[in-house]
Amino acid sequence: MKDIKFVTNIDTLLEFPELQPQPARNFIPDWYRDMPLQYKLLNENTPKLVLKNRTVKTCPSFMEVFNEGYVMVAPCDIWLRVEDNGQWEWKTAHPKFSLDEHNDLQFLKHIPKSDIKKVFKFISPWYCITPKGYSVKQIPIMYDYKDTGFTVLYGNIKTDQHHEVNPQICVTAKEGEVLIKRGQPLHYLLPYKREKFKLKIDSIDKYAKIIDKQHMYVSSSFRSNYHRYED
Repeated sequence: MKDIKFVTNIDTLLEFPELQPQPARNFIPDWYRDMPLQYKLLNENTPKLVLKNRTVKTCPSFMEVFNEGYVMVAPCDIWLRVEDNGQWEWKTAHPKFSLDEHNDLQFLKHIPKSDIKKVFKFISPWYCITPKGYSVKQIPIMYDYKDTGFTVLYGNIKTDQHHEVNPQICVTAKEGEVLIKRGQPLHYLLPYKREKFKLKIDSIDKYAKIIDKQHMYVSSSFRSNYHRYED
């Protein structure tokens, strides 16, 4: 098992676990937790012990998304404001935390019309260190559906060489004012090994046995065996 290390230059944060990087599974959204494993169709008599009409709670892609990577949270309250005339300002509740302007000419002026009003760079108090050959993907919080008024840009960082992980916070609030609260999720960091792949397109014939074996194991139960399957 490889280590991913988060180190900080603000030692006080070591006393507050809720403000430290955390496994993504700590932030599974309530709507997903509350979702039943199956849904009922009108006038359908579904046996109680048979998982027939499955919801996405049993979908492999959702299971993986909510259980991989780490969530970076706001270490203090962060307030951002962007006026229609382009004026902007920011404030943090604690003087040890700050942001920089991400000049519009760096990104915003070059993209098609979007909901983004302004981009700020949060100076993260955390540095990320991964083993040689490993990077992290910076990914916005997904499947939240709350109108937070901001998002974070997607990106890749070679954290075996460059350890700063300062997210670009994009203000999307209609009124141009955002309050990010202490402990609120900002984005994911997902470690991965840098490898080169060679694209190949082929007929299924050579791989039918492998695919059939996987399908038999995973789908031969009314409840998905996805997490118990190993080829």
